[in-house]
Amino acid sequence: MAPASTRAAAALDDVTLDNTDALDCGLCCLPLKPPIFQCKVGHVVCSPCRDKLGAARRCHVCRTATSGGYHRNHDMEKLLESIRVPCSNAAYGCAAKPVCYDRDIHLRSCQHAPCHCPLKACGFAGSTSALMDHFAAVHMWPSTTELRSWRPVQVHLREGFNVTSLRADKQHYLFLITVARKQFGTAISVFCVHPQAPVVDGEPLPTPRTVGFEVRLKYSRRNYGSGDMCRGHTQETKFKVAFTDLSNGLPDSDDACHFFLPKLVHPFDIETITAEFDVGTVRMDAFSSSYTLS
Repeated sequence: MAPASTRAAAALDDVTLDNTDALDCGLCCLPLKPPIFQCKVGHVVCSPCRDKLGAARRCHVCRTATSGGYHRNHDMEKLLESIRVPCSNAAYGCAAKPVCYDRDIHLRSCQHAPCHCPLKACGFAGSTSALMDHFAAVHMWPSTTELRSWRPVQVHLREGFNVTSLRADKQHYLFLITVARKQFGTAISVFCVHPQAPVVDGEPLPTPRTVGFEVRLKYSRRNYGSGDMCRGHTQETKFKVAFTDLSNGLPDSDDACHFFLPKLVHPFDIETITAEFDVGTVRMDAFSSSYTLS
């Protein structure tokens, strides 16, 4: 026969909690977590609220005298610690089941929060690592992986989408480089594909980003023909990178910084743009909220 703990877990596997407020503090309405306290009748409060009620002599619910103070409720703590909830990103590969009162903490750092393919007809959504694989395997977009912060590499960009990835701050970051032909030349833009703040009960969780990025692009060409008007050209731009989860497709071009190559410098009949590219981390106080795009 299976141990009692195993039988209990199996028996409660399909339980539904009709009233999630039952897991919240009755005073501040935030999720209860240890240490938990109760009055003599059994009404519970979280530790911060118990401290605020220190001078009160009656329970905030039943008004029962609390001359001896609120007492620790170890059974309630044990019950809460046994309640595990699936991550809301389970559909995108997250197998974590955090303790119910730590769900929001897990969501803030979940590596499986979804980002989206920028092609509307595609509809793929997944973690940034899954998205990187999708770009390479399904769309076969040119990619340069495993960049190091502020270590320049040569990239060969083609019209449309190009992909790079950088490891920084113990995480992998995905960058989408778009190359678009305009009337007078070619515009190159760079976006960091990154999940937006998770939404819980209709409200985004405050999720401070610890790292921001700047990109440096350098284009240099000397091998012009004898009939070309341009005899040599060097161009370098350094700019901040906007964050987006691509849920609404590519951000408006007016919200991004462009690296623009005049047609005279790089004619359209040359399909590949060879440039020097490097990306690095910067302090987040150098960024404003406008650099998070939907």
